[in-house]
Amino acid sequence: MIHLHITSWVLALILFIISYYYYKVNKQKTAKITHMVIRLLYVLILYSGGDLLVGYIQSGTFNAFAAETIIKVVAGLWVIVCMELLLVRFAKSKPIKGFFVQLTVALVIVIALGFGRLPWGVLPL
Repeated sequence: MIHLHITSWVLALILFIISYYYYKVNKQKTAKITHMVIRLLYVLILYSGGDLLVGYIQSGTFNAFAAETIIKVVAGLWVIVCMELLLVRFAKSKPIKGFFVQLTVALVIVIALGFGRLPWGVLPL
């Protein structure tokens, strides 16, 4: 499930950049198509992330890393919210600077906790 989770959020970030670019160059139809694909990837991210959370709880590692896991879940949800709000607000020509800052901070937190701090990450503790 880890591979599905990482693959889906990497694809979502790539498609987010592509969709943002298409909105910027005023290709609305292509931007909306990529935006809909991102929304499908959100479902995969939430499903695989929920499965990973259940795996943490069942394996007993949640007890030792409860705070970090909860922070990662909340920050991960906030990344999805920021990505969606950025694209919707940009399409409607509303201000988006604050959401870019929030997306950057939340993404750094999620990646640092996921790869560096939590035990199923890539980096050693």
